[in-house]
Amino acid sequence: MLKLSIMELAVLIVLALVALGFGSYLFLMLYYPEWVGITGKSAHKTLSEHTEGSTVDDSDPFSSLPDDRKP
Repeated sequence: MLKLSIMELAVLIVLALVALGFGSYLFLMLYYPEWVGITGKSAHKTLSEHTEGSTVDDSDPFSSLPDDRKP
């Protein structure tokens, strides 16, 4: 049987928590980038559409979609 001291066990727990946190951040970075402060192309387009004096065609419901996602 494996016997670990308290210090070795603490180091393993800390390393596991760091790995879990890093993995969680990678997941959020890939699937929910705005949650971790990464601004994508669609967010930049939305921000530019909300500036004063911008022209947006509100009659087109797909005007906020990127060009490659329009039907």
